[in-house]
Amino acid sequence: MENEIDEESEILNREQRIFAEYPVAKAVATMVIPTIISQIITVIYNLSDTWYVGLTGNAAAVAAISLCLPVYNIMTAFGNLFGIGGASVIARAMGTGKPKEAQTAFSLAIRGAFVAAVSYAALLLIFARPFLLCIGGDASSIDYAVWYTIITMVIGGIPTILSAVFAHLIRSTGESKTASFGITIGAVLNMVLDPLFMFVILPKGNEVIGAAIATAISNIAALTYFIRYVLKDRENPIFQLALEKHINLRKPMTNILKCGVPSFFLLAAGQISNFFLNGMIAEMGASAAVAGIGVVRKIDSLAYAVNQGITQGMLPIVAYCYASHRIPRMKSVVAFSSVCTVSFSFICSICSYLFAPQLIGFFINDADTIYYGTLFLRILCIAVAIYPLLFVIISVFQAVGQSVKPFLLSLLHKGSLDIVLFFVIRKMFGLEYILWASPIMAAFALTVAIILILRLFRSLHLQTQSK
Repeated sequence: MENEIDEESEILNREQRIFAEYPVAKAVATMVIPTIISQIITVIYNLSDTWYVGLTGNAAAVAAISLCLPVYNIMTAFGNLFGIGGASVIARAMGTGKPKEAQTAFSLAIRGAFVAAVSYAALLLIFARPFLLCIGGDASSIDYAVWYTIITMVIGGIPTILSAVFAHLIRSTGESKTASFGITIGAVLNMVLDPLFMFVILPKGNEVIGAAIATAISNIAALTYFIRYVLKDRENPIFQLALEKHINLRKPMTNILKCGVPSFFLLAAGQISNFFLNGMIAEMGASAAVAGIGVVRKIDSLAYAVNQGITQGMLPIVAYCYASHRIPRMKSVVAFSSVCTVSFSFICSICSYLFAPQLIGFFINDADTIYYGTLFLRILCIAVAIYPLLFVIISVFQAVGQSVKPFLLSLLHKGSLDIVLFFVIRKMFGLEYILWASPIMAAFALTVAIILILRLFRSLHLQTQSK
């Protein structure tokens, strides 16, 4: 028994050196760079769907993919719920030297994600068409949208959610390269399969279905890689799906949900906001407007992906340092990550504003879509410069096991007051300007976030001085 414990400690210590011993910049880079690369590749394959469909010049088909994006992102929200929640619990358990707690969190996160994936797929199977019609679908785009939803989210829902959860959990143990490689496999495969299914295998007019099939197969491939990796790495005491008998599962599952709910709502509430936004934009009476906002979201996803890569990569380090009482190191990690994410996002904002027409035109050569897309992008690029620091602060609260504050910040950012602003701006200035709600709410949420994080750091400073 003693030998088993020593072996477990040796494996954990080998992986924890990144968290505890590497210089701050090197530790963050080791965790963040692979994550960013995989996120960017994922964005590129998401962009490829829109780009390939845009080659057809069919604005209704582009609008259908755009319409499905918020629905698809709900699956990412479930991945964040169990993946980021589980990652925070695992990293803190490692920081306090409790591998059994980490293993329990790993198993519960996978099981919870599976149940969520099955439930979401069942709901979409029943309600996909009426729901898509409610959020902006019309006669020209609804059939495309329904097919895309059924293939990618009903048939492909389980592998999509589980592959994301595996990536988060594996990254939380210090294996950032492995987690990123699995996601990259799916993304690269999707880019290869897209033109094959869209323009070679399926007859003309079925490009949306071809894109959906490519996406589903790619996510299955990513999940297969992660399952093989976990089964192969049996020496790691954390990567075990079995649960001990007579163990109280309520507390660890509660901890997972507490840490994961803010990330879930950060994305899910954003999609609720997008549902209202799509519906209002559809009132303009043109598929080009819906296609335009869809292309803008694709472009915005690059900055979002890099920011997510930074926050997801830094979260396990912050959680580990907090649990092991390395508070000065924790603050340094947060400061370094903040500088990186804000700097990158500021550059993205400038480029998006200056080259908006060219960026929209890259995806579809349609004058109306370019007009609407340019207008929308130049508004949203202001929010891109604001929200990165908000995401860092939310991740810090998740890493230390707090749930109410990041949940509040997530709702302030999107899915609550911004929806009210949509209606106010539409009445006062017109439909074309409703996107101004995004930068306004991002600035408000960031102001609240800075106040809360300063209070947290002050509290941690006082705790350190009292010891």
